This record gives sequence, C-alpha cells and structure tokens, in this order.
Amino acid sequence: MNLKQLKPNLTLVTLGGVDYLFSYETLVAGFDLSQVSPEENGYWFVGESYSNTTTRHIKYWLENLYTSPKTTKVSKGAASLAQESLV
Repeated sequence: MNLKQLKPNLTLVTLGGVDYLFSYETLVAGFDLSQVSPEENGYWFVGESYSNTTTRHIKYWLENLYTSPKTTKVSKGAASLAQESLV
C-alpha cells in the first residue's frame, strides 16, 4: 500500500495497482488499469453532489478527464461499499 498526500485533506492510496482518491476520509474517485477499454479510461468518480471543496478535489485530480464520456460516474453508495472493502 502506498499513501500520498496530494493537498491538505486530499490523499491518494494505491493498493494492488488501483488508485483510490480520498477527500478528507471519504473515497470519491479512483483509477483501475484493468478497467481500461475503448469505451472506458479506467477513471471513475462519485457523480453525486459533495461539498465545494470535495468537488474541487475530484476535479483537481481528474483534470480534463472530469467531463470525459470515458470516465465512469458512480453513486455514493457504490463508493461507500468500495471504501468498506478497503478496511
């Protein structure tokens, strides 16, 4: 496991070759190389509303991929389940 602080309250955790982006203590985005295909770029983020700061964190990490049709939007519930499986 690799832990990297990108900004205050913004942390990237790499586990098993998969990146997980945490804003404060909440999993909000990630990258999985095994999910790369012609239709998907392997990046995902929670598409539901968060605070302004957390939304800025997601956009900062994804940069121009935030609006890409190849970036997958997931629900808060799906991200929460994924976060629970990391513990």
